[in-house]
Amino acid sequence: MIGWLRLAFFMYVGLTIIYFIAGIYSRSVRREKLEKEWDTDPARESQTQEERRAFIEAGMVHYDKGLKKRLLWLIYIVPTVGFMAVIYFINWH
Repeated sequence: MIGWLRLAFFMYVGLTIIYFIAGIYSRSVRREKLEKEWDTDPARESQTQEERRAFIEAGMVHYDKGLKKRLLWLIYIVPTVGFMAVIYFINWH
């Protein structure tokens, strides 16, 4: 029993590291996409850097409330369900 708990502990430590790395990567990809969107729009050439920064920050706020940010929680959910299924089938089947 202690072995399973130790395995679960290290699994969650590893999943936490993966979650933070995936979150940082996902945010950087979204920010880069917003920057490219701003830079490729010819109508925005006359606007200032402050307006560009406000556009990018508004896009990031929208990203933080969106589905892609929430899907990162699957990094925890899927392995946990798999872990519990393995424990169930090993002990009760």
